[in-house]
Amino acid sequence: MDTYKFQVERVDHSSAKPFEKLVTAFEEKCPLGEVAALTQLAVRQASKPEIEKAVEGMTGELGFMALVKIDQGPLVSLLGKPKRMTLYYLGNPVIANQMFEIHPEIGLYAPLRALIYEDYSGVAHFTYDRPTSMLQQFQHERTAAVGRLLDDKMAKLAESVVN
Repeated sequence: MDTYKFQVERVDHSSAKPFEKLVTAFEEKCPLGEVAALTQLAVRQASKPEIEKAVEGMTGELGFMALVKIDQGPLVSLLGKPKRMTLYYLGNPVIANQMFEIHPEIGLYAPLRALIYEDYSGVAHFTYDRPTSMLQQFQHERTAAVGRLLDDKMAKLAESVVN
């Protein structure tokens, strides 16, 4: 067993938008991907160009799609205070594969995760872990370069959805 210790930076953007509008803005910039269609590409062993074209057709302007959406608020609200929180797994399989080719274990960190939540004072937030901080442990320049690209894309996504 190997154990790795590293420090992760979480970025949290508060928004003047209400929770629902922040969710809508996020899903406009990062549309929900068609996971079943992606699975079918794997089943029929699609070519690289077919995969790239399909992924491009599912992503927003920043090249991201949401692969999973989990509305955590309704259930956990039953256990205590009312909560509004939606977790997304987002990314781009074509971009992620650039890192998987070097370190398959990066699959633990890709797709990325982002949370939209409302704090107890009613302010909506968009928060995520900075990709380069998660990827630093791999100490590989190509992985670091993809991490910097993802940092930039996440910052642009945050800015575009919270404002």
